[in-house]
Amino acid sequence: MKLFNLDSGLMRSLSKFTDCICLSLLFFVSCIPVITTGTACTAMYYTTHKVLRHDRGYLFRDYISAFRDNFKKTTVAWVLALIIGGVLWVDLYIMNFYAKEGSPLGPLAVFFVVGMAIWFAWVSWLFPYMARFENSVRQSMKNAILMTIVHLPMTVLMLVLAVITGLVFYMVPVLIFLLPAVYTWIQSYILERVFRKYMSEEDRMAEDEKYKEDLY
Repeated sequence: MKLFNLDSGLMRSLSKFTDCICLSLLFFVSCIPVITTGTACTAMYYTTHKVLRHDRGYLFRDYISAFRDNFKKTTVAWVLALIIGGVLWVDLYIMNFYAKEGSPLGPLAVFFVVGMAIWFAWVSWLFPYMARFENSVRQSMKNAILMTIVHLPMTVLMLVLAVITGLVFYMVPVLIFLLPAVYTWIQSYILERVFRKYMSEEDRMAEDEKYKEDLY
């Protein structure tokens, strides 16, 4: 039956569904040491863009390869980002305590809530950027900050996507084994529109040519 042909829409959808689960599980396992979370995010984005979106390469092999190749730089970037996020979270915790005690300092908690949102947005740009561009850690972090600000509509869109993903997980917790890959997949459609603007003409043409070859 054509329905169960390997090239049928049903079988391709089932294959993508399975890939999303496998990629999400790989991501969770990679995040277990915590310090490798940044590298896991980078490998997740790279594999999602290459394998899930464009059907190029092999999921496990490309994930492991991206994880290994980006480990050093992304670990440094993640540790620095984690320190910044940790400071913001501690400040937010303290301000919340003051707010509960009725202190006039309590309203400052709003400032740190905004700070945490900006931090999350920045990290959401940072590791996909490191997956797609070769740069020093310092330059990557700087460029991610600039993109967060310059492309504010895309940043807001990613924050909305993150909130929706969180709500879906809250309502259907079992989807935790699917949501990381799906979130990254949708995120890639937002980010790639921006990333392509920063690629050289030669790189864009070379990438487009690879995608065309894979279609035939």
